[in-house]
Amino acid sequence: MDKHIGIKKKAMIYACIVSGFISLPVSGAYATESEETESYSFDQLVVTANRVPTKLSEVAANVTVITKGQIEKGNYHNVGEVLQHIPGVQIGSNGTPGSISAAFINGSEQVVVMIDGRRMNLPNGIGGFGMATSNLTGLIGIENIERIEIVKSGRSALYGADAVGGVINIITKKGEKNQTTVKIAGGNWNGDNYTLINEGKEGNLSWFFTADKRQMGDYSDGNNKLYRYTGSDQEAYTLRLDQKINNGNLSFTYENFDHQNEAKVKNKYENTNQHNWDFTYTENLSTKTDYQIKFYQNANHRVGLGDNTWERYDHDVRTKGFNYQLNSKIDEQNMLTAGIDWRKDEIESSDYKSKDSTVKAIYLQDRWNITNKFSILPGLRYDNSDTYGNKTTPQLGANYKQSDRTTYYASWGKVFQTPRFDDLYWPSSVDPADSYYPGSPETHYDGNPALKPETGWSAEIGVNHKFDNTLEGNFSAFTRRLNDAIAWKNVSTNPAIEYWTPSNVDKQKADGFELQLTKQLTSKIKTSIGYNYLHVRNKTQYDSDFVRDKNIADETWNIGMSYSSKKINADIRGTAVMGRTNSEFIEKSYWLWDANLNYKLDKSNTAFLTVNNILDKYYDTAAGKPCGGRNYMIGLKTIF
Repeated sequence: MDKHIGIKKKAMIYACIVSGFISLPVSGAYATESEETESYSFDQLVVTANRVPTKLSEVAANVTVITKGQIEKGNYHNVGEVLQHIPGVQIGSNGTPGSISAAFINGSEQVVVMIDGRRMNLPNGIGGFGMATSNLTGLIGIENIERIEIVKSGRSALYGADAVGGVINIITKKGEKNQTTVKIAGGNWNGDNYTLINEGKEGNLSWFFTADKRQMGDYSDGNNKLYRYTGSDQEAYTLRLDQKINNGNLSFTYENFDHQNEAKVKNKYENTNQHNWDFTYTENLSTKTDYQIKFYQNANHRVGLGDNTWERYDHDVRTKGFNYQLNSKIDEQNMLTAGIDWRKDEIESSDYKSKDSTVKAIYLQDRWNITNKFSILPGLRYDNSDTYGNKTTPQLGANYKQSDRTTYYASWGKVFQTPRFDDLYWPSSVDPADSYYPGSPETHYDGNPALKPETGWSAEIGVNHKFDNTLEGNFSAFTRRLNDAIAWKNVSTNPAIEYWTPSNVDKQKADGFELQLTKQLTSKIKTSIGYNYLHVRNKTQYDSDFVRDKNIADETWNIGMSYSSKKINADIRGTAVMGRTNSEFIEKSYWLWDANLNYKLDKSNTAFLTVNNILDKYYDTAAGKPCGGRNYMIGLKTIF
């Protein structure tokens, strides 16, 4: 049977399953304890998909929201851990705790990552994982996250470059009540964690401050092999101030994150420090019109030292930006969003000295309610860059609300990805043949300033359905096509010499679908199951036809169960990664299980326990780089 026919049959089978679910009769609901259980709501507001607060039932995209309650109960170390068990999202890392990690959405590492709508992508990349430009490990202190919104489809019409796979927007907390929280935790691998949170409100002024210190010693993998000189030391400080001014609000945020890898052997090290600030003013001009002005700067300094010349680097990156956005309800049928983006990326690099790039953009989107059930969302963005020229990216979405329980959506849009500074400007350099490996080739590296942006399009259809107040289901299917994909290739014909340089030689086809079901079994117990099928194929100058990407799993399962009462919150989450074909992987398929337990001792004190990789699985997310084995943290949270 033809492979593509098999894929279509599988998609049709799951579509029929979903159709069958939707036709089920609605049954009675359990009485839930709303203070303890977070339930799905079609009226939940999300901002990332349309750049304006929109009900989930009116969004033409596959959107997942991770709430502050889920984050607090999970006792996570970084954003990568928060996203690890989300259907459609894969996290790649170098295995070592504290090492870089990147998000892949529907098989693409080309993802825009934001904090409060402020773009965090680095113009030079993060030093691994292909075209990834955001390191989730060194992004932000975990304690000040209000929620995370994940849009799993292309969004270049609103966000420009990098939004090929989707968008991740981290929204920070505002001060709500006058209190101080202290958390102390410790675990194996000499791990410890100290956190201070102070929040408050005085008149029209509110504040939210966090200080967090995390340390980890040498780690061991699932085979109990100890990896020396792999410890890490992290410090994070965040501050958010909000001042209400008549019909407006002025917000200031500051983030400082410092990460040091304690690789003391031969004086090797890898340190990252970032300090970012953001001024945002929003105002309601009337009941129908509001606007926002944002000024920001991100500063990221990454420095490392290793044995080889290519392992020694010093990258000091700064991004300055401005955004103005106006939202206006023209009439009962039309909600117009228009904006201006300006961004300048600058770098002082030990590899290619001073470089910079400026991007200016305008965007426009209209939510047109044709009827009270059917709406369309046309959008258009124009980018002008002094590096890659001009790009126009249109998008069209549609949403049909059949009832208060069922909505359908579809979208199509052009996407593009710009070359990284590392791709454009990497200097001509040579690594000599390794004397320890006789016959190993001399290796040359060279950037390519003539690179063009990757271009393409993505499309998506989906349905959200509430069977009753205890059961919900979501189904989506997507397709993506890329041309002029950038890849580093060895173009040498001499077996004694390798010559690596990037070029626009690849093409990519990606197709897949996702199915999720969530069930409230009782007032205290909630379960969920998700299945994601993904088929990614690449075509290079050496291939006569498209070849499956051997590093991407074609099937992923996500299973979870949580228990919530007045004293106890507990959950267990499992993720199965299946069907990777790269022979360098430790395991081509594996199951990973994590668990959390929070026990409320009294009104002010909560004890918690987190166990990751419960079954001590020996696995890797990047080929040949083992991840940590079973590890735990036990601690106490006190509120004053």
